[in-house]
Amino acid sequence: MHAKDTPPAGSAADGGSPFMDLPQREGRRVPVIGVCAMDGKARSKPMASVLERLRATGRYEVVFFGEKTILDEAVEAWPACDFLIAFFSRGFPLAKAAEYARLRRPFSVNSLERQFLLLDRRMVLATLAHAGVPTPRHVVASRDGGPAIDPAARHVVHPDVAAVLAADAAHSGEVAEVDEDTLRIGGQTIRKPFVEKPCDAEDHNIYIYYSRAQGGGVRRLFRKVGNRSSEFVPGPAHVRTEGSFVYEEFIAVDGAVDVKVYTVGHTYAHAETRKSPVVDGHVRRNIDGKEMRFSTELTAAERDYAGRVSEAFGQRVCGFDILRADGRSMVMDVNGWSFVKGSEEYYDEAARVLDARFQEALRNRWLARFVDPDAVGRATYESRWVLKAVLDVCRHADRTPKQKIKCVLRSAPIVGLLAAGGGEAMLRSAADLDRVLAALDEACDSPHTDDSAAALGQLRDVLQRKRAQTGTKVQVKPADGGAALLVLKWGGECTHAGLVQAQDLGHRMRTDLLLINRSLINDVRFFSSAECRVQSTVAAYAEAFLDAGAPAPPVAVRPDMLDAISPAAKRGMDAAKQRLRALFNHDGPLAANPHCTPELRPPPEIGHPRAFLRGICDLTARLVARMDRNFAALGPAGLARLQPDWCCNENADLFRERWTKILGDFCTTDRATGATVYDPARVGDLYDSLKYDALHNRRFLERIFMPTDEL
Repeated sequence: MHAKDTPPAGSAADGGSPFMDLPQREGRRVPVIGVCAMDGKARSKPMASVLERLRATGRYEVVFFGEKTILDEAVEAWPACDFLIAFFSRGFPLAKAAEYARLRRPFSVNSLERQFLLLDRRMVLATLAHAGVPTPRHVVASRDGGPAIDPAARHVVHPDVAAVLAADAAHSGEVAEVDEDTLRIGGQTIRKPFVEKPCDAEDHNIYIYYSRAQGGGVRRLFRKVGNRSSEFVPGPAHVRTEGSFVYEEFIAVDGAVDVKVYTVGHTYAHAETRKSPVVDGHVRRNIDGKEMRFSTELTAAERDYAGRVSEAFGQRVCGFDILRADGRSMVMDVNGWSFVKGSEEYYDEAARVLDARFQEALRNRWLARFVDPDAVGRATYESRWVLKAVLDVCRHADRTPKQKIKCVLRSAPIVGLLAAGGGEAMLRSAADLDRVLAALDEACDSPHTDDSAAALGQLRDVLQRKRAQTGTKVQVKPADGGAALLVLKWGGECTHAGLVQAQDLGHRMRTDLLLINRSLINDVRFFSSAECRVQSTVAAYAEAFLDAGAPAPPVAVRPDMLDAISPAAKRGMDAAKQRLRALFNHDGPLAANPHCTPELRPPPEIGHPRAFLRGICDLTARLVARMDRNFAALGPAGLARLQPDWCCNENADLFRERWTKILGDFCTTDRATGATVYDPARVGDLYDSLKYDALHNRRFLERIFMPTDEL
């Protein structure tokens, strides 16, 4: 959330010091890095990684302008800064940012006026040619009279570049398809295969037209959508007739990969390869869902091109694309501000280069311009749009599978466990669990009990084995007819992976807030529900979020954070479960299922809901039977070899018990009719265990369900 305060007394707005909004440290003003970009770009992980390294030197503070300020405030009200990081992306007011740079005259990492050159592909190609950087052969179809050069950028366009653009616009003439493979623009021709690019650099709908000998058709490239980056349309294809386009010779690149180059300054460049989108349009991703890229070395010529590109466009931080084919390299596109994703080595180098350049500017008295109050203006921290507070609501981290047994019991010792007045009781402590165990012993031994001996025996057996585990608890709720519903729960505790997740989130949140508004770190409060896994998550998060060695503020445990379910809501939930159970236990196709309604309709592939659940249950039963045979065949020593180390206080026997319970809960027998009843609510338990074991017991999971003769 953002808020705008009025300036306090003594601020620049009422005639006080114009430097009041600039950070002070030990009697001297700390140089400020201003980040002026759209929020999605300004607060991206790569940007945060570089800025955090610069901030960690102790030589700078970071100020984010924020979209609200950039879009709605006059440039006179924008924050003062010594070093400016500002770059164009969709929606960014580039002309306004250039006006700010002329007004305040900070040291700008990337030239704002030269960023106008990047908005038109014709301008990019002409500038590259003038800088001596090779590009694919191309012809231009200018239906708009040539690039519209912003008045703020006209003085940075070299006269030779302007002359080339004017000549292209004058000689574009009529665009005509001479034959199936040849395109003529004015007096120039180009033959397929060629690439058709909109002159608007923000338009990424790029078409590749193939020749008749290649089978014809067109591949349409676009911004990545999921795992797709292009699609092929077969058959005859005609070029687009509305708009201005650049037509480039199609280059069959070496290894079917593109090269992405990232410069920081004129001397450092990092390069990566990625699968070219022209291959099949399928994006290769790693296990984290990121596009797969691989570092590559640049040749001496390519390094020279990187320096020329950076200098020609005035962009110290810049990304561009290279095509490699038959031993030659050509620059295909220049993208402006770009950071590498996920490379710690790159972040180190980028921060080092920027730090060195900033320090050089300081040695050259760049900050002397701020001695003049007119150069800074009267904007203060208090009168800017800044992040004033953060409310962070999180679910608990990774946990062990939750398990429970519940049974309605009428034995007096069990009913006696209810709270005073017959209310619900939650029993967690060792003494409380001893009371429950004693009550179960008494009920089991009583000759007058109305409860099932098997149910009582199962509850007593499980509680005896689970009472020492963290998180084991018993809920006793009043039930109809003077009975009590006893619910025994265990599991659901934070895993070691969960604690790491919480620490990682706390560290990243701290890093972000230190960059956005470090004063927020000074007033932090933590709240938690009463669940152990939630308290463990909060404790790990708080430890990482706060300074090392700083005393952690107390965590306020709030039982009300777990809202009690109202009786009406409970009845509604129970009714929904009954409807689901009826739907999935009707023995017939979906079309004839009387319980199927518009709001309760399985996906079409589940044509027979009961048969679908029966298939899951039968598969689970076969796996459990195979597991039992493997346990008998391997013995303790063989099981230990399958997975020597276990986490979360588990072992092979507990793994077996959990999977056997899943099968037992999934498929039960109706006492009245003897019919098999499937419980669709147990699909969630099955998913829970599969996910947990895939993460924490993968070696055992992959082997214990194999055929015995393959072990």
